[in-house]
Amino acid sequence: MPTSQVLAVSRREVKYLISLPDRMFLLKSLDQLLTPDAYGGYNGYTVRSVYFDGITNEDYMDKKFHSDDKKRIRLRVYHPDDQQAKFELKRKHFGQELKESVVVSRADAQEILKQNYSVLLHYDNPTARYAYNLMTTRLYRPVSLIEYDRRAYTHPNFNTRVTMDNNLRYCDFCYDLFSQHLNFQRGLPPDETILEIKYDRFLFKQIQQVLEQCDLTRKPPSKFGTSRSVLKEFYY
Repeated sequence: MPTSQVLAVSRREVKYLISLPDRMFLLKSLDQLLTPDAYGGYNGYTVRSVYFDGITNEDYMDKKFHSDDKKRIRLRVYHPDDQQAKFELKRKHFGQELKESVVVSRADAQEILKQNYSVLLHYDNPTARYAYNLMTTRLYRPVSLIEYDRRAYTHPNFNTRVTMDNNLRYCDFCYDLFSQHLNFQRGLPPDETILEIKYDRFLFKQIQQVLEQCDLTRKPPSKFGTSRSVLKEFYY
């Protein structure tokens, strides 16, 4: 059995919903302070994810009732032609985030979407084994597909990462991660952006000074929650 490397990232995370003027201001300011993400370069990139949840919708309910412990399980690609996908397990405890990623083949990603979670055992690491046990015993299945456009910035120190996501869109009852033809619904108005700031220990003073010039009073909707519109109507 081949050994698969797990990328584990632990850091604090805060999120805000910002206006178009603040987005434009941050793009100009962060271009001078931080480095655009190497994956997408200066112009950014598209992110597409399929989320999974248990038969009792436990992950959605933890989000709805603001549990101190939350988790997300998802498959992620950056283009429908990608030959690999990221299988990610994201856990949050009192604001501290741990994200573990396993790169899986396109074929295995397609099997996971069919709920054949045994392919996770092809990857010799504890994250894949934990996810297999969790998803089989709690009857996880794909529940939503979301896509958005991301501009990302990084700093080499203190695990600092700033992202701005806009044009949030989602599909109801379609989980084909690799489809070229999806019928999306809009998840956010086009002039609103989700700002995420992730860091270890503390945030650089220069970044804090830039952020102080923006309206950070609004909290963004959960991407995962937004994409589950049918459940929202059922539980409210």
